[in-house]
Amino acid sequence: MDNSTSTNNGNGNDGNDNGVVNWVALVVSLVALLGTMAQVLQQYIASATGYANCDETVMGKWHESKKRRFRATELRFEVQFETPVIFVCPANNDKGPIKDKDIHYVDGTSESLKKTRALLRQEEQEAQRQTLQDSGVHTADNERASWVMLLSELQSMERESQEWQQEQYKRGPPQSFKPLDFQSRTLAVALQAKKRSWDTMPSSVKKPYATTAMCHLLEIAAMMGIYWKEFDRSRDRYRAEGNGYILTGTNMPDLGVMFTLQICGKSKFQENRVIPVDEVKELCCGFVSTLFQEDAKDRRRIFPNEDPKDLTLLRLASMDEIAETMVLIECNTDTANYFRSSNTKHGHLFPIPFELLGMLGKTLHIRDTSFRMLPNPTPYHWDKNFFNLRKLVKEYWKKISDTDADLPPTPQISQLAREVENLVAILELDKESATPGYSMMLLNTLHDVIDMCDDFLRRSNRDLIQMVLREHFQEVLKLINDKSGADGDMGSKMAHNANIKKRAVHFGQLTSASPETRQEAFMDLYFFKVLGEVKTRAVTSYERRKSTQYAPSMHSRAPSIDSIQETKGVSASPSPSATTSRPISPGIPLGHSKKHDSQHSVPKLQIHPPERVPSQTLSQDITTSLESKASEVWCTLVLRMLCWLLLHDFNKKDVQIAKSELLGSRLPVYIA
Repeated sequence: MDNSTSTNNGNGNDGNDNGVVNWVALVVSLVALLGTMAQVLQQYIASATGYANCDETVMGKWHESKKRRFRATELRFEVQFETPVIFVCPANNDKGPIKDKDIHYVDGTSESLKKTRALLRQEEQEAQRQTLQDSGVHTADNERASWVMLLSELQSMERESQEWQQEQYKRGPPQSFKPLDFQSRTLAVALQAKKRSWDTMPSSVKKPYATTAMCHLLEIAAMMGIYWKEFDRSRDRYRAEGNGYILTGTNMPDLGVMFTLQICGKSKFQENRVIPVDEVKELCCGFVSTLFQEDAKDRRRIFPNEDPKDLTLLRLASMDEIAETMVLIECNTDTANYFRSSNTKHGHLFPIPFELLGMLGKTLHIRDTSFRMLPNPTPYHWDKNFFNLRKLVKEYWKKISDTDADLPPTPQISQLAREVENLVAILELDKESATPGYSMMLLNTLHDVIDMCDDFLRRSNRDLIQMVLREHFQEVLKLINDKSGADGDMGSKMAHNANIKKRAVHFGQLTSASPETRQEAFMDLYFFKVLGEVKTRAVTSYERRKSTQYAPSMHSRAPSIDSIQETKGVSASPSPSATTSRPISPGIPLGHSKKHDSQHSVPKLQIHPPERVPSQTLSQDITTSLESKASEVWCTLVLRMLCWLLLHDFNKKDVQIAKSELLGSRLPVYIA
């Protein structure tokens, strides 16, 4: 009895022990299975390389586009995300670099902010500040991709500049101004979202990057007020600063040139806002469209690097290109060499290229807006501390109304005098405005005067305009660099009339003149010294070009001054070609008698030769008329130059670094 009981108890304990062991084994197996599954799952999830680099702290709202995509053939996850392709185009453009993809424009509106997934500057700074507080870090946020900040700054640029423009409308005269429609802009920043994979990211890149082209990056930098300090393509070193930004670029292995935007101070987009016009693209590379150009878009797209062939486009990016431009307007070699030499001077009150820019540059100001700023297409600083454009306009008015000035009383000269008189009155009223230099009344008046000058110049003979330009710059540059006659000309020129005040006869006198008299001395030189030489030489060169002495000309059959003088020197009797204004019809003999005519029953048409005019009198009349026309052209160009430079402006720190071959360049570059 005892033995059986003990045996049963022993068997029951073994069963309990076996059950516990089994349960323990089951639990251990499950834990191992779960651990194995977790490990496998973790390995699969870890295969999604770069997912953590697409976080909100890096990409802002663009992080919402990130996702994992399982690749069954490779048994791994692929990380996909979207980044912007940024470009510059007209606001009504419907074609972007990515085919059949929506284009979103940066215009500062709430809808644009939503579509571009960007924040305004204040919102972006607040978001970064909150992130820094949560992380306990009090230094700059270096995790954010710089293109996210770029989009934020571009949106703030549009919003702030539009608000400033509305303030200008309120401060203007009591008239309604229709705000500039964004769709009518010819220069705007746009983007398209492009799907990317982290698999294609180079190993040296740790953050998603945005894509653009070299030409678009140059244009965006100019729009934001960032000016290039270094642009070395041979070593891939790029650095630009301005308006609180630093833009640097360097070459990344297996990728290309990558730029990084940093914020180093406060930025402003008010009166320093660049005019949103398409020609800014050319100015960024040192090209200048002129008033004679009809449409530059197609030329820039098809032949972006073609050298200018006429006065429709100017190249001013470097000293050599300015010299080539002087050759383009047919200046002599000495004038071109002034810009190739380091021992010569290229300016008077301001550098000479700005004078050429004002005389021929296309009007880029948008009517009924207050934006004046443009990228500087020249390698010279535009420093207004050494001259006063308003005083120059006033002195121009005095000189064109002066009876001592050798100006013909033509309708164009009279109209110029009236226009500049009205402009001087507007300038006086502008001084009392809340924003001198930016009042709508002044800017629209300047625009009207330039339009009047453009209409006259487009109707004038293009060859004569080119001759006037050529002789003007040849004379001005010669006077700037030649001081041999600075002392001797004063007495000989002014000794004939003691009542006439002594006027400046050389540009060297401008440096010693006080700021109050500097502008008056400048206009004295222009009207009483430069004008006389320019109109005489321009007419002589124009007549020589149109002369029949060397080759027949379809423009004019009038003899040139040189041919008339040479004929007088060779023979006392003028040649038939010099005494007749047009050939006599060979069908009617000159000696045909009236008696012979009366014998015919059918009356014949009588053709009498024109009255012979002495060649000297004819040439004098032609020369006088051409000199009057040359004076009109010169006065119009000078007034246009003053008004153009008053209507447009350049930053003093902005100078052009030669990169004209990058106009329209589609070289891909990247923004970190």
